[in-house]
Amino acid sequence: MKKRLITGIAYIGVIVGFFFLRNIHPWFFGILVYAFSLIGTYEMVHAFSFRKAREDGSLEEPAFSMSAAQKVSVYAYAVLFTPIYYLVEYLFPSQGFRGLLNLSFLFGLVLLCLLVFDHKRSSLQGAGGAMLCGFYPTVILATMLLANDLPAGSTLALLIIFVISPVADTFAFVVGSIFKGKKLCPNISPNKTISGAIGGIVFGIGASVLLYWLYTLGSDYVYTGWGSEYAWAPWLVFALIGLVASVLTEFGDLAESIIKRKVGIKDMGKLLPGHGGILDRIDGTLFASTFVYIVFELLVLM
Repeated sequence: MKKRLITGIAYIGVIVGFFFLRNIHPWFFGILVYAFSLIGTYEMVHAFSFRKAREDGSLEEPAFSMSAAQKVSVYAYAVLFTPIYYLVEYLFPSQGFRGLLNLSFLFGLVLLCLLVFDHKRSSLQGAGGAMLCGFYPTVILATMLLANDLPAGSTLALLIIFVISPVADTFAFVVGSIFKGKKLCPNISPNKTISGAIGGIVFGIGASVLLYWLYTLGSDYVYTGWGSEYAWAPWLVFALIGLVASVLTEFGDLAESIIKRKVGIKDMGKLLPGHGGILDRIDGTLFASTFVYIVFELLVLM
């Protein structure tokens, strides 16, 4: 427990540090996203290469065993992803997403070509595994890059992304430990309870509304989104953001749990003592990030 607490504090310190670096230049935040992408990709490829032991002591072949060429393609995609975004942003402002789209198309095409040129070693299962390792986490992390470059309210969007998930996750654990009760998904994550999920959602909603209030007090931010002519509209919008982001945090955790269960591992890595790998720490954040960015783009920044 002590090790987990120390690691959690260190992780929060790193996130806070990058928020301060954003004040120097928003692109400094891309370093954090880049680190998440590279480390997370390594953890995914390593997980998909894990060989479970049979009863006789022999090792099973991974269900989604990737060839060396497929692994190189996944790593190359992760290595290029964030730099391509900022390169295109520098050359053609506000067009960085086009660089990501073109790189993603190229990545998919390379994996298909490998099925021809490296057909003896590259399988369809491996291509599917490579696609998943490219999408999760790298493609999802693109929403953090895009949220970081929103024309207004980018800091608020990132605060919601990085605060709601830990709050929902923490209070789901606390409330679930106190009230216990019926399991949420016993076959996937036996420690999660329905009472804990409800507690996480309630506190996630509260955190979202509180963040909006504090942000408006400490900055010149003015809500211009859906229903801005009504005083109650932003409170409702941010309460709904907290609600859905909290639910997605729970779902993201379950999604990663099922991946780990399928490949036969307990944690994605050992980078964060007491927590596991970086993906074990940001699984819910990834799902929440996608939703928060979309809502800010479509409803909050109208």
